[in-house]
Amino acid sequence: MNCTTTPATTTHSTMASSVPRLDTAGIAALLGCTRQHVTSRVTKRVDFPRPYINVSRRTRYWRTSDVLKWMGGK
Repeated sequence: MNCTTTPATTTHSTMASSVPRLDTAGIAALLGCTRQHVTSRVTKRVDFPRPYINVSRRTRYWRTSDVLKWMGGK
């Protein structure tokens, strides 16, 4: 498996730093799949939560609570 288990810790604002968040590698680690699978398939599902922070087209973060809620509802 080509996944990292450490969620992103980059801070973009004071408010954003207090919210636990995941990047695509963190989501991949939770799901037990590759980051590439998360990027190309999972995040494009209509039922997957929208990103919490869009830094750029390639760098996005999701609230950990939103992703966990989505995982519980699948």
